[in-house]
Amino acid sequence: MKPARPLPAVMVLAGALGILGQSRAPGEDAVPSLAAVYKPYFPVGAAVEPETLSLQGDLLAAQVNSLVAENAMKWQVIHPRPGNDPSAYNFSRADEIVAFARQHGMRMRGHTLVWHQQVPARLFRGAGGAASRQEVLDRLRDHITTLLTRYTGAVDAWDVVNEAISDTGAWRTDSPWYQAAGADLDNDGIPDYIVEAFRFARAADPSARLFYNDYNIEAGAKREAALRLVKALKAKGLVDGVGIQGHWSIFGVQPEVVRQAIRQLAALGVEVQITELDLSTYQWGDSSSRPALAPDLERRQAESYGALFEVFRQEAGPGGLTGVTFWGIADDHTWLDAFPVPGRKDWPLLFDVDHKPKPAFWSVVRW
Repeated sequence: MKPARPLPAVMVLAGALGILGQSRAPGEDAVPSLAAVYKPYFPVGAAVEPETLSLQGDLLAAQVNSLVAENAMKWQVIHPRPGNDPSAYNFSRADEIVAFARQHGMRMRGHTLVWHQQVPARLFRGAGGAASRQEVLDRLRDHITTLLTRYTGAVDAWDVVNEAISDTGAWRTDSPWYQAAGADLDNDGIPDYIVEAFRFARAADPSARLFYNDYNIEAGAKREAALRLVKALKAKGLVDGVGIQGHWSIFGVQPEVVRQAIRQLAALGVEVQITELDLSTYQWGDSSSRPALAPDLERRQAESYGALFEVFRQEAGPGGLTGVTFWGIADDHTWLDAFPVPGRKDWPLLFDVDHKPKPAFWSVVRW
């Protein structure tokens, strides 16, 4: 196994001064800031909605230094009407998040430009039925150009293409993007819509860092497919980073497997970020529910988060991990309350429903 990266000099100094080794016990009033604790390593972010800015604004301002829109920049929300004139867009929700980030000196990630979900079916329809390949690519170019032009200087990284690889490691052929423009006409081994999306984004904002983002790419055939895709895009000068989504469970997460994925992806010469981190307290496939988070599960979650962040710290740096973003900030707002079992309560984050730090939080800020 490759030895862990040495601690950055600033980290050694911070440790010597006692900045990161908090002396207060869990439960005392002073709660350290994730962003401050991890400043020597990487930015720490959270996914938000405009509503969560109101409900969780103080917590977000205290804890993170990066934001990503959970839904507000997805096509269905930000571009709900046909055409590409200003009336076709609804920027209000995204603008609210960008304004909050700017007000608090936070970075902003854009999510997402191309995804097979939350995209209007009209994009793939033409006058006589299905839209032509060129019609779809033209609409994609206009959309990407409009968003990246509007948010140049405000959004510094974009998830350009999201989840284009199937769980078997093949291309996701059920995607409407693949069906409309998935032919590989230039024989480079990549569906054309993926390459064109990155080209459009690079042209629209050359200063933005462009990411491929996906889940379960830390292991198996899907990791191998992601490595091939990123290598090919990197050779074209079109990709700057890879997002490993990090939607894991306390019963299945494997920190050392994640470490190896970070190293293999980073070896291609791209940034690696954990982009959608949460740890469900249920096993995958379990449809049961419980009224509260039991102490043994809370401990297990703390151990899992602690082990993950040990890997993240050790792999941090320009040639490795450059960011960690949680998919939320506190358990009062999590997508896992609606998926995979609608209406079932889950507790996947570091803060509880009352915005108090959980044992998982302390395992991340103390080591």
